[in-house]
Amino acid sequence: MAFLRGLWSFVKSVALYLGVVAGGLTVFLILAPLFGYLPYSDRPGPGWHGSFPALGWADFWANAVQMASFGIFIALLIALGGAIVVGIIRLTERFHAPLLAVRVGGAILSALVTAYFVMGAGWYIALGLPAWIVSILLGALAGGWFLPRHASPRVVGA
Repeated sequence: MAFLRGLWSFVKSVALYLGVVAGGLTVFLILAPLFGYLPYSDRPGPGWHGSFPALGWADFWANAVQMASFGIFIALLIALGGAIVVGIIRLTERFHAPLLAVRVGGAILSALVTAYFVMGAGWYIALGLPAWIVSILLGALAGGWFLPRHASPRVVGA
């Protein structure tokens, strides 16, 4: 029973990572065109190609549906990265590392792993640099703030 509880906790943590990183990146991809920034595309390429608001409402909703489907796609592609991050964070917690070390290490590890996986996933839609940077910041936030659990008490004399 303890194994199933641990497995369920692990799955929930990976889902939290995916919610923060893939969900946050999806929100950025949906909202960026409103401000004139095209976060993806081969032609004309990512960049500031418009004015505020860059899209009409019909185009905005079509883009939102397209980016939501990409958000699901990117979540599937970076799920392995989330499992790696959560596994290493849980391992450091298991060895009673100080909470600050877990948070800082988790933020750095998560940012690097997220950068790697999102770079690979972003290749499919020619994701621009600002969206990649947003995903790195979201990865650091997830690994440093949301994923580490509170410090477990040390067992003295055991």
